[in-house]
Amino acid sequence: MLYLLDLCANNLHYELMTITSLMDDYCPKRGFRGEHGLSLYIETADMKLLLDAGQTDAFISNAEALGIDLSLLDAVVLSHGHYDHGGGLEVLYDKLAALTPPLFAGQGFDAPRRARNGNHLNDIGLTSAALPGHSPSPMLVSAIEKLGTSAYILPPAENMDGTEPLARFRVIQDGGEKLDNFNDELSLVFDEKDGMVIVTGCAHRGILNIAHAAMAAFPGKPIKALVGGFHLVDVADGELAGIAKTIALLEPKAVFCAHCTGPRGFSALQSILPGRVSWLSCGMD
Repeated sequence: MLYLLDLCANNLHYELMTITSLMDDYCPKRGFRGEHGLSLYIETADMKLLLDAGQTDAFISNAEALGIDLSLLDAVVLSHGHYDHGGGLEVLYDKLAALTPPLFAGQGFDAPRRARNGNHLNDIGLTSAALPGHSPSPMLVSAIEKLGTSAYILPPAENMDGTEPLARFRVIQDGGEKLDNFNDELSLVFDEKDGMVIVTGCAHRGILNIAHAAMAAFPGKPIKALVGGFHLVDVADGELAGIAKTIALLEPKAVFCAHCTGPRGFSALQSILPGRVSWLSCGMD
């Protein structure tokens, strides 16, 4: 469990929000179920949110082990349409039954998606058929959406730094298969008095692009924390070093890595931001 208080102060005057990892690739704590995927439970003063739902029902088991009641959710946000982020949505809404918190997703989240591994193409998408019949129709986000007093959903970030889409990720749209630019990818920003907390699912559109989009939306706000998957696992070493250096220039007070950040990405960030980088693994409190 990640308590985001005042990450730079040594006093007790703070705003309180909590981010709890319900699912991550790294799950060392006994009694918790791990899998390739991500699910974050986020609680602010007036909102209980879920960002992503892993692959299966494992995140629900982990929530129960932590004493988190998902029936109290105010909203669910799907960061993008991959199986390891939305595969558990069906079981979540089946479990909630009549209690149906709104589901926010990006336009095209349900397009068929594939990933190339060697000579094989694997289906990795999340179709609308994955949602049970009684789940709410997703609310499609194309502009900044405010949730409660401090939470905001960011639409897909503009490509400001020239991030190239990875050739192995494909999407089937407009009658054909093409490179996936992840035009459905959403992120979260929490606007607090002493800075903003940026939370990403995979950051396929580039963690720097997402950070700059948040900074443009909240000009003058320092970055209190970067949290989530940053998809550095596929980045070449030279490019990885450059990304880490640029993140350091943004002066985040803390960085909490997860999921697809990968061990090399984690090490690169730790090296350039000593004492400010941690891994947010599932079941940790």
